[in-house]
Amino acid sequence: MVAVETSLEAYISRELMRVFKGHTLVATNETLPGRVEIDFHFKDNNGMDVFVEVLSSKIDRSKLSNILDLYSSISNIYPSLKKFELVIVGPGVSLSTRRELERLSIRLLTFKDLGITQRRLGRIQEDRKQMQIRSLSPNEARLVVKWETEKKTIIRAADVQNALNRSLDYAYVLLHSLEKKRWLERIKKGTYQFVPAGYGVYPNKVAPANAFAVGAAFVSPYYFSYHTSNSHYSFTTQMPFTYFVATTKKKANVEWQSVVFDFVTLSKQKFFGYRTTKVFDVDVCMAEPEKSIVDSFDKPHYAGGIEQLVRIVWRGLPQINHERLVNYALRMKSHSLVQRLGFVIDFLAKEGLVEPFSQDLRTLLASYVGNTVVYLDKRKPKKGTFSSDWKIMNNVSIEQLLSEIEVR
Repeated sequence: MVAVETSLEAYISRELMRVFKGHTLVATNETLPGRVEIDFHFKDNNGMDVFVEVLSSKIDRSKLSNILDLYSSISNIYPSLKKFELVIVGPGVSLSTRRELERLSIRLLTFKDLGITQRRLGRIQEDRKQMQIRSLSPNEARLVVKWETEKKTIIRAADVQNALNRSLDYAYVLLHSLEKKRWLERIKKGTYQFVPAGYGVYPNKVAPANAFAVGAAFVSPYYFSYHTSNSHYSFTTQMPFTYFVATTKKKANVEWQSVVFDFVTLSKQKFFGYRTTKVFDVDVCMAEPEKSIVDSFDKPHYAGGIEQLVRIVWRGLPQINHERLVNYALRMKSHSLVQRLGFVIDFLAKEGLVEPFSQDLRTLLASYVGNTVVYLDKRKPKKGTFSSDWKIMNNVSIEQLLSEIEVR
C-alpha cells in the first residue's frame, strides 16, 4: 500500500468520500489476508464490498503486481465475499494496464475522473513543497487521513491508541508532534481540536473556530442551554460571546480564543430535556426548545434577564410543544420558575402577542404556584402590581417587558 502522506492524497481521499457518498465506510487502512493493507473499504446500498486503493503515481505495468496482490488478498477473505469490487485511483492509467485489469473487473479511476483539474493539481503540488517543513511520519499521516475521512473534530489520546494500537505514552508523543505541526490545536490537557488540510498550509494554518465542538470537549455529561440554545433556536437575535454549558459536574469557567465557556452545574433532577443536534457539521448536545425556555426561567441571569425571557416566550411559544413545556417546568420542582413562566405567558396573551394556553394546561401549570410571593425581576426595586393568579409582584414596566419585542 502507498501511504497517504501528502496534501494531494488527503485531498483525493476527501474527493473519494464525495464519489462514494452513497456508500457506508467500513474501514480505512484495513489489513487484508497476507498482511496487505487497503486504503478504504466501503459497502454499497446492496451490501457489496468496495475496496479502494489510492496511488500517488501513474497506474502502469510496474504497479500490476501490487494490484494483483490486493485482488488476491480480497479474494482470500474468510468467510468469502459473495461479490466485491476493487477500485484503483491514480493520476493516470496506461492503456495496456487498463486492458489487462479490465478482465478482472478492477475499476481504474484517474484524478480527472474525480473532477481534480490540472490547475488544482498544480496548486496542490505547490502546497506539497511548503508542507515539507512539517512532513508527517507514516503513523502521523495515517492518523491525519483517518481523521480527515471521518471528519473528526475533537481528538484525544484514546483516538491515537485505538487507531495505532500503541501505548498511551506514544499517543501523547504523536499528539504533541501533530500540535507543533499545526494539525492539532490544544483545548486542554489530552484533548485537541483537529485542523483539517482545508484550513491552510503551515505556517499560516488557521484552526476552525467551532466553539460548540470545543465546548463539548471540556466536560461530560453536558448540553448547551440558556442564552446559547435560545440563540440557536432564534428565540433571541443576540449573538452570545459566552457559551452556557449545563452539566452535573462542578467546573470553572474556561476562556478559549475570544469565547468564554460558562459551566452551569445542575442537579441530576434538573439535567434532562436535551438532544443531539448538528451545529456547523458537528454533533453536540443541545437543550430541546422547551427545555431551553424552562432552563432560562430557572436561571434568568444566564438568559439575559426578564426582558429576554419575555422575548424568548414570544418567539418560542408558537414553535414548541406546549404540553412538553408545562411538563418540563413541573419536573424542575421550582415554584418561582412556574410563577414567572405562567405570568409571562398570560401577559403576552393579554397583549395579543401569543395564543393563550388551553385551560387544562394553564390549570396544570398554576397548580404548582407556591405560597411565597415572587418578584418578577429580583434585581429591581421591591414594588409593583400584584398578580394573584401567579403570586407574582410585577416590578417591571410594560415598556420594559416589551422592549425586546419587535413591532410586527
